[in-house]
This record gives sequence, C-alpha cells and structure tokens, in this order.
Amino acid sequence: MKTKLQQMTEEEFDKYMAYLIPDYAKDLSENYMIPLEKAMNESKELMDQLLPNKQNSAEQLVYNIYSTDEDKTVGVIWYNIQSDSNKAYIYHIFIKEEFRKKGFATFVLQELEESMKSVGVISMGLNVFGTNPNAYKLYKKLGYQVQSTAMGKRI
Repeated sequence: MKTKLQQMTEEEFDKYMAYLIPDYAKDLSENYMIPLEKAMNESKELMDQLLPNKQNSAEQLVYNIYSTDEDKTVGVIWYNIQSDSNKAYIYHIFIKEEFRKKGFATFVLQELEESMKSVGVISMGLNVFGTNPNAYKLYKKLGYQVQSTAMGKRI
C-alpha cells in the first residue's frame, strides 16, 4: 500500500467543508445533546476560526490522501503541529466509504506518526466521539490511550 498527501485545491477544500461542517454538527448534536441548528452554527464557527484562509490557513495542514495503488484520492487528513509543545493534533481523518476497511486509515496514521517523529514531535492527540466505535477501535489498535472521558445523559 502506498499513499501520499496532496495539497488540496480551493474547490476540493470547499467540497470537503460542505461535507465536514454538517457531519461534525451531527456528531456535536448527538454527543453533546444540543439541537442540530445550534450544532451547525458551532461547527461553522469553529471551521471559520480554525481555517480562516481555507486550506492555506496558518498551522493547519489539510491534505487529500492519494493512493498510488488505486490511482485515486481515498480520503482526507487534517492536522496541525503545536510547535510550543512538540505535539501533533489530528482534527479529522476521513476515508471514503468505498475504501474503508482496506487499511488506509491505519497506514496513513502510521506514516504520519513516523513523519512527526522525524521533525521532533513527541506526541499525537485526537478526539473520538462516543458514537464512533470503529474509530475508537482503530486508535486503540494504534496505541492511543484514553486521556479523559466526557459523559452525558439526555433527560
């Protein structure tokens, strides 16, 4: 398996945001038990704050995941490097439906880890929502450990 990270065009970035904003809002709504409309506003505001210059925003690295074996873009990864703490934070990894369960996410995360080590990054972090057990299983398999647990109850 061979993949490479490719810079996004503005059109590709806009398409990614058209998917990510409502998808993240759905996760916010389900996991934090807030109305979907409020979650949509929060999602949009967060993306505007973190990515004010789209794919060219300072300190934010948003790439297409391109498979040379498939000769196709199979997903997206968005992360940043926090140089003050030598930590990388993965905001989002997305593998297109037709390429899931083929090892792409595992491979890309392992490659990213090696790449981060080579530039002096000493840890990587991410957040996984409670409604995403497949992601949780993947991250646990790759050695990520739970650092905190947030709990809620709908009443």
